[in-house]
Amino acid sequence: MRILYRSAELKRSISDLLSDPAPDDRRVVMVAYVGGRAQAFLPDPENLEIVCWLKPGATDPITLGRLRKRGSRLYKSDRLHMKVYWSRQRGCVICSANASGAALGNTSQKEVGVLLGPGEVNIERLWSYAQPKEITQGHLRELARKTNQPKPPGEPGPRDETPDFLEWKRLGIDEWKLGWWTGESGIADTSISLAKDRYGQEPKDYLNLREGQLDQHEWALSFRFPEVTNVGWFFADFINVLDESDKDAFDPENSFQAVRVNPLRDCPRPPFKIDQNFKNALKRAIKMYGPQKIERNRSLKPSKGLIDLIAEEMVK
Repeated sequence: MRILYRSAELKRSISDLLSDPAPDDRRVVMVAYVGGRAQAFLPDPENLEIVCWLKPGATDPITLGRLRKRGSRLYKSDRLHMKVYWSRQRGCVICSANASGAALGNTSQKEVGVLLGPGEVNIERLWSYAQPKEITQGHLRELARKTNQPKPPGEPGPRDETPDFLEWKRLGIDEWKLGWWTGESGIADTSISLAKDRYGQEPKDYLNLREGQLDQHEWALSFRFPEVTNVGWFFADFINVLDESDKDAFDPENSFQAVRVNPLRDCPRPPFKIDQNFKNALKRAIKMYGPQKIERNRSLKPSKGLIDLIAEEMVK
């Protein structure tokens, strides 16, 4: 058993359980609510069994409809409040997080959970306890009707808790890499196909890399090099291995393509905020640090020297 102490760990573990399933795997999600943007956190939904409470205002009928259209099998269980993400072959996450943007997006609530190995959770016992019934189109229509009724004034939006660069440097918690790029290359047809199969939408961004430079669910500070323009965050939803059949995208020097499919709001919280002060400091720091050192950095991990230079330039 492994304790998942942070929302980002939780999202990563759930994605690992559900992504790219083997043909003979069975996957079950039993949660109180399937909220808006849940598709971002339930990859490869075909044959995924989803059990939830059809509570108006909490479970989103449109999201359920989209998941069903992509092959999910939907069930309802009144007053269900457990949060269980289970795979026969990969194990089980039991946690506090519903399948929703509020729980697993980059404005995450503070969630926690445990990761258990294959065979440790008897899903049939939970299934028998929940007594799920298949969700019909009529159920979804009724949920939509109740959901769309007038509501009292909404709650205030979530606070922006993302630190700035200097606070990130002091905390030293989240890691990130340098995702620099020099020219326009095409996105691979196979990357587009994988994005549609796994998430039901087109890719939003991509980076071509060497093997091992960026892993799935890692953040990279993306910018055009050597000008240091177009600075922004890149999150790798998955990594695609390219070959020569990907004619517009294949580069033998950089034959791995990291792909971001989901909007940044549905990714975990980035390591720090990117504002104009940071962009200016980054540009000056790279000039002083030496562009050739950036090019020679095969790991893409920012060095302490570069981090210190950025901090010094931000303080000026």
